Amino acid sequence: MGYRAGVRIHRNQPLTRILGTLAGIGFLAMGAYAMFGADDAVPAFVKERAWWFGATATVGGVWAIAVSWLDPDLSGVWCRPPRRPRDLKG
Repeated sequence: MGYRAGVRIHRNQPLTRILGTLAGIGFLAMGAYAMFGADDAVPAFVKERAWWFGATATVGGVWAIAVSWLDPDLSGVWCRPPRRPRDLKG
């Protein structure tokens, strides 16, 4: 009787979705390393900057993975292939 929210995972364009997921995993790995990879030889202000950079990269990684599988049309999200010269003639 009420509104029912649902999440649908889309499976079209699998190559683009997998590449977007891999990019998101890369951002997650970079973010985790930036947040937790510094040792005690690094000054405190550098650790804090690295932690916030890592937090931002982690948010970007989660966003990339979520958008890669939840958006039904990826044509406006990830870059499309460049045009070939023969397509520009006419």
